[in-house]
Amino acid sequence: MIRTPLRVSTLFAALALTCAVEAQVVVTKNAQTDTLVAFSPVDGSVLSTSVFPVSTETAVSAIDVNGEIWVSEQTATRIVRYDRCGKILGTIGPSFPGGAINNIRGMAYIGGQVYVTNSGTTGGAPGNAVVIFDPAGNYVSNFTTTGFAPGPFDVLEFQGDLLVTGSSGTDDVHRFSLAGASLGTFHNSSLSFTHQLALASDGNVWCGVFTTGQVVKLAASNGAILSQFTASGARGVYELQNGNILWTNSSGAFVYDISTLTSTQVLAATGGCYHLNEVNLPPSLAYACNELYGTGCHSFTQDNSNLLQLFADAPSAKAALDGNALTFQLTGNGYVANWAPGVAAGLYVPPSLTATVVANSTAGTETFTPSAPIPVPGGFASSWTVSSEGVLTAGTVGNQGTSALATLANTAAQTGLAFYTWTNQNPTEAGSGKIKWEEVGGVLYVTFDGVECAAGTPTVAPSTYQWQINMTTGDVTMLWTSFSISNTTNDVLVGCTLAGAGITPVSESLATVVNDVLQPDGVLSPMTLTAAPFPIINPSTTVTYTATNVPEFLPSSGVYIGTLFLSVNPLPGGFPLTGVLTTVPGCSAWIATLDVDLGGTLNIAPTLSWNFTYDNVFFAPGNAIAAQAVALFDPSAPLLNGESGGFLLSNGVLSTPDLQ
Repeated sequence: MIRTPLRVSTLFAALALTCAVEAQVVVTKNAQTDTLVAFSPVDGSVLSTSVFPVSTETAVSAIDVNGEIWVSEQTATRIVRYDRCGKILGTIGPSFPGGAINNIRGMAYIGGQVYVTNSGTTGGAPGNAVVIFDPAGNYVSNFTTTGFAPGPFDVLEFQGDLLVTGSSGTDDVHRFSLAGASLGTFHNSSLSFTHQLALASDGNVWCGVFTTGQVVKLAASNGAILSQFTASGARGVYELQNGNILWTNSSGAFVYDISTLTSTQVLAATGGCYHLNEVNLPPSLAYACNELYGTGCHSFTQDNSNLLQLFADAPSAKAALDGNALTFQLTGNGYVANWAPGVAAGLYVPPSLTATVVANSTAGTETFTPSAPIPVPGGFASSWTVSSEGVLTAGTVGNQGTSALATLANTAAQTGLAFYTWTNQNPTEAGSGKIKWEEVGGVLYVTFDGVECAAGTPTVAPSTYQWQINMTTGDVTMLWTSFSISNTTNDVLVGCTLAGAGITPVSESLATVVNDVLQPDGVLSPMTLTAAPFPIINPSTTVTYTATNVPEFLPSSGVYIGTLFLSVNPLPGGFPLTGVLTTVPGCSAWIATLDVDLGGTLNIAPTLSWNFTYDNVFFAPGNAIAAQAVALFDPSAPLLNGESGGFLLSNGVLSTPDLQ
């Protein structure tokens, strides 16, 4: 490892001092650029067109919750929690312990709780309601607005109570207690589709009205309209400190001048903007941050959980399968598979007259329960589900359901342990045999007993094959006595997939399977560097840099080693290190110089950390300090993806010190 230790005082002495003043800005989402934009709360001027990027979903409201920025995504029906640097801290919804949200709109942080307007019922959401969360994102309760403010669109704290707008019918604005008890109509008139509410400096209430195309001021005493101005398709509204009104619609943001009685567009945005709320960011938008950039290496999944062969048609499947078997010997977390040619006739057990018929329908599934749970990788299966298309799944939910279209890609998202002879079959066809199950001598037998192929010619083209599952050991045998003679060109997929979704498997020849091990997929996750807390320098903060997904230095050693470099020269575009430090593409340097080495560290877990103190002696607001971690591993023991360079690198972190 190259080390270039330098004195921090020498390194950062030349960095210039700037200043940041604590205050607030007004934010909304720009639907054209999918960014959070900031306006001056004084005059409505645009301070930044990109505070940080947000998702492409329709975002109605962005509010400050104890220094976090929560964004309500109406179309994704979730709340996304960001830190002030734009890093996603987590999401809430669509479902969560205790309930669900759907078609959410405006939000407000009131008295230590977050109030969210909700309109939909999908997933068990409460319909017309206000849903309440604590600042950690935990569900607290909800109360209905049905009959008072249908289609609730915003919520505002008002004189110790709540005001809620209704986008359709009943009241335009209804008053509730903080606990959700109806306190009566606040305003109802010919207004149509009330959107956002905002407090006026004189104690009254501003309201954006979408369909009517107005911004109105409602009297605090009785909700009567005191004044109004034209605002086509008004959504958001906010009174500026100079007395003018910032408002939004589908074209962007406007400032209404109370002296000239005219609106001037200050932000053009196709798709527009929604609600306007204050967040605790300085108007300079200079504040301490730890921003992640670039990517660590490597992201790789080794497919160990599938053993499948895809045949292009029935004739090729018949040629490969007839008379043969495939065995699966249970291990703790998977199977050892072997191809057994020519043994099917000797192993096959014809169904008895008392065998139970299952899945007796076109493209149907049926679940059945044997007399005792059967061992499977990682546990036991009490029930099994069989599809008439040739899929046997451990559990009550069958893989592929009733699909007759056999593809490798369609198995990737399926989550059940399943065994396949998957193609278009129909036990209800005239003259067809049936699908049957029974237990004989401690073995579960599931048999396709002369079940007709549902495609191609000749019309009479049955298949007979069988699954045999030892109910004590969990070992499985698949055997094919006679596959269909149909000439159909429908694909046939044969083999096994373990439980859990994974990557799209690759077709492999079952005839070459000898002691193949099925086990959970091997996953190599990118080494990731993060930093916390923010580098606030009034007077100092110790920031901890943490690298996760660190590779083991030697397999089974339980030892993890690495170091961290700081640099005043971030390299946002990255420099590929293939052939320099790494052997597999995908690793880059995200810093241009190795200015400070925080030193090697060792751990017995795949996590490494380093502390560094930012103070107002050596650092000034706005300085940009980049960091990147490097981990070591023995190159004689390559990683899952074949990487054998001995080095693994993280993403970059850009730390920006400031006074807050």
